[in-house]
Amino acid sequence: MQKELLSAYLDGEYQNDYLLDSLCQDEELQQAWNRYHLVRTVMRKETPVLLGTDFTAKMAELIESEPTPHLVAQPTPIEVGKQPFMQKLKGWLAPLSQVAVAASVCLVAVFGVQSYLQTDNGVQVADNPVLQTLPFTNNVQQVSYNAPSQDVPTQAQLEQQSKRINMMLQNYELQRRTNTQQLNETTANHE
Repeated sequence: MQKELLSAYLDGEYQNDYLLDSLCQDEELQQAWNRYHLVRTVMRKETPVLLGTDFTAKMAELIESEPTPHLVAQPTPIEVGKQPFMQKLKGWLAPLSQVAVAASVCLVAVFGVQSYLQTDNGVQVADNPVLQTLPFTNNVQQVSYNAPSQDVPTQAQLEQQSKRINMMLQNYELQRRTNTQQLNETTANHE
């Protein structure tokens, strides 16, 4: 709680004499004060060199002084031959047990569907399908959200649209003929 108040005090959001007194007396709060100032300095980019010039040398020393992990060599074929039978079999048991679990799940699924479809006398009955493909309302609904549901054109709208398309085609054909004749006359005059 005091560290939160210290952070707020550092940001200028909280002022209290009790916090200053406890900061002067508590070593842990003083260390937190230094860390918060360091973080603020880095975030505001107020210092060009934070790590110092000897940072890489210190890191190299720390890396060299770390203990190296003990490497375990692979067993030789003679050592493998001396291992107990169960340890040799261990590599085969894990994949086989996974296959056995998958096969048992498939077996339960097959028998479950078959027992669901059979009645007491052994005759298969398909009153209710296992996979229901129609919704509960028995109405087929559109799959796409982009499909218009209420904008179905009427016969009069379709005829009007057809007339407009025919008029546009006639206009295009007339302009093509007119421009072709003008183009032919222009090329004949230049020759």
